[in-house]
Formats: sequence, structure tokens, C-alpha cells
Amino acid sequence: MKSLRREGAGPPRSTAGAAVAVALATLLACAACSPPGAGKGTATGDMVAVTDPVTARQVAALGDVTLRMWADQAEKPLMKSVVPAFEKQYPNVKVDITYKSFDDLIATVVNAASGTNPPDLFEGNIGYAVDGALVKAKLVRPLDDVAAAYGWITGTGASTLAPARWNGSGTAFGSGNLYGMSPISEVQGIYYNKAQLEELGLKPPRSLADLEKDLPVVKKAGKQPIMLGNSDQYAATHIFSDLAVTEQTPASIRDWIGGKAGTTFVTEGNAKAARTMADWAKKGYFGSGYDGLSNEDAISRFAKGTGVFFVGGSWNGATLDPAKFGFGALTTGGAGATASPWHISASSKVTPAAVAFLAALHTPKAGQVILDTGRLPVVTDGVKGTNSLQTQTLDALKRTIAAGTQVGYYDWTASDMLNVMGGKLQEVMAGRTGDTQFLKAVQASWLKARQAQ
Repeated sequence: MKSLRREGAGPPRSTAGAAVAVALATLLACAACSPPGAGKGTATGDMVAVTDPVTARQVAALGDVTLRMWADQAEKPLMKSVVPAFEKQYPNVKVDITYKSFDDLIATVVNAASGTNPPDLFEGNIGYAVDGALVKAKLVRPLDDVAAAYGWITGTGASTLAPARWNGSGTAFGSGNLYGMSPISEVQGIYYNKAQLEELGLKPPRSLADLEKDLPVVKKAGKQPIMLGNSDQYAATHIFSDLAVTEQTPASIRDWIGGKAGTTFVTEGNAKAARTMADWAKKGYFGSGYDGLSNEDAISRFAKGTGVFFVGGSWNGATLDPAKFGFGALTTGGAGATASPWHISASSKVTPAAVAFLAALHTPKAGQVILDTGRLPVVTDGVKGTNSLQTQTLDALKRTIAAGTQVGYYDWTASDMLNVMGGKLQEVMAGRTGDTQFLKAVQASWLKARQAQ
């Protein structure tokens, strides 16, 4: 995913980049430079298995300490609420946060985690370039015991934890040991202009079938059916994934994204989704010039009344007026994922404090702050929307988690997947490439990535 989570403002982030690739190569070439404890098989640092929630007494036993953290600058609104409450509850702990832009964070966090003085708690990024590298080098503590002690395994739903589960070698994710926890979630679906639907005599779509019935009606009325900005190539891939998840089991998509051996992108469900994208483009449902328009410009135009529908992720809703716009889903739930996971350093000397901070991020109180600041929380119990659009989006997320359709994002599976899939999908939509060629090109990129692991 590429420059996302300025949550509420940008697209899901790409899992790759040249700087990250260089950092990974450097790390693997210098395995002997790993900090004390990082090379141990269990990578549990200075703390024994957690069997119960960490107590204030355990944290106090650390003495006066500093909990050093690295975070995306998008986390500042959340931290303004969580950190003061945490320091009040644990007065012996001072929280020291280094904020970085997302691009800078993913380019430097692996090297920081492998250094002689790594942060105790830090955000990574789902996929091989960052989280895979951290797991492979045993730089982060497994959190299975923590998740069990706090009830996260059943309380959040298996699909929200899956992207942070890895095999021991860091070559496949989606199952295995849990190495991270994200308090932020996302859902994809359909934004719609209430006034324009009413003008056309249409009801808000509740499924892909509803949307497909509405699109020709909108087009015939001389309006643009779907507002799309695809210059960064990710917006169309998100619409594609929304279509694809309606055509096949979520588990099969999740397995492929996670790199499970023997899985393939060449399926009839993906072929049908590609044909639908080509058909919609040919019929003018996306308007014209969408490949020269950014997603930010597209959502801005949609907010001002251009387009009846906008198919995208929940982060796009922050700029929309809830009195004018609503949100629905293409499936029982909707495609989606969790945001960047938080990790505890395998060599942290203040692990009880780090665990306690993770727990503070995973509460209804933090969930409400997350919702109020324009994002969606993993913890939804006791969290309420303050307007209709917020409530609709939160409800869609709950249905998504319950349905297990948080499959993740296709580009997670390879460092160049966003460019390969995005570029080929542009060709499909322009009528220059057929669905068969598209599927084969994507699968070839997937196989190349597996061979490089």
C-alpha cells in the first residue's frame, strides 16, 4: 500500500521501496550485528511468557524507565490521548516517541530495530520488506501469549490478526506466530451522494448487484457513475479487490496474499473481476482521464458533487460531509484490512511497559478516539459513531470482521506488486490487455517474489 495512513487522507501503503530493499539487504548481510537477545529462537527479550494482563505492580517494579517508541506521524492525534493517560496510570514510565513520515519509517525501522539501542515499541508495515525482515532476523517478540492473556484472539476476530502472523522463517504470513498488533482497521465499500441518488429515484446500493443495476441508470441520466482517480495505480486495484472478494472465498485470497505455497492468482473469480473492470471502463462508468487524476483529487471532486458513487476505503470518508454522503458495502462485509502493526523489540528491557502500552491501544476508549479522529478501530465494542456516515462505516467494519472478509491488500504480496498489478490493470481497463494476460503477469510477479524469499 502506498502512502496510506495518513489515515483518513491517503491510500493504503505500499509494502516496498528501494530504500527498504537496501535496508533489508544490509540487515541480512550483517546478521552478526543483531542486538543481544535478537538471535534467540523465542525472541522474548527479558520477559517470561505473559499469562495474565500486566499489572501496575509489574510495571512499577521496573523502576523509573523510559519507553522508547517509533511511530508514524499520523498517530499523533491518538497519542495525544493515550500517552498522558498511560503516564498517569504508570507514573514511573516516561513515554518518548519519535515520529516519522510513513515513507521514512518503513525505510529506517528495520535498521533501527537491529541496532544497539532499538526502540522498545514501534510500528512496522505488513508484508515482506518490513515485517518479514523483522521476523526473519528475530528482532521482534512473538505476541501469542499477550494476545491470549488479553483476549484479543477471540475478541478482535481472526482476520484482524492474520496479517501479523508469520511462519518462523519470515517467508509467509497469514498464519503462524503472532508478531504484531494494530489498533487501526479499515473497510472498503461504496460512498454515495445522497441528493443525486434521490434525484435519480435510486436507493443506496447494498450489494454489487445493486450497484450494477444503478450504474447504467446514472450514465443514462448524463451523470458520472463512479468518481475514480488512478494516477497512483492503487485506487483501481482496490475496486478490483472489492469485486474479486465477491467472486471467491476470502480465505483463498488471503492465502495468496500471504504467500502460501501452491496458491494462484489465476482464478475465475479474479478473471471475472478483471472483465468487470474492463466493461465498466468501456461503458464510461469511471468517466475519462482517471489515470491522470490522483485519488486525493478524485475524492475532492466527489466531495464537491462530481460522481454519484466513489468506491474506496474508509480513510476516504474523513473529508466527506455526513449530511451529503453515505457508505455501503459490496459484500456481506467488505474487503479491508488492519493498518500497520505495532511490534515489541525482542531485546527490550522494559517489556512489561511495552505490553501495557499495547493494551492501552486496544481498549474501547482508544477505539473511540480512533473513530473520532477519522479512522476505524479494531476494538468496536462500546464505540459509537457521532454522525450517520461514521456509524455506517463502523457498522460495515463490524460486518466485515464478522464475515471474515478482511483479506488484506493484493500489493502486500510482493515488493513490486502494486506497480505490476496497477499497471496491467490500467491496460485491462484501456482494452489493451485481456484478463488472461493480466492474471498471468500478476502470478509471475508473485512467483518471482516467492523464489526470492
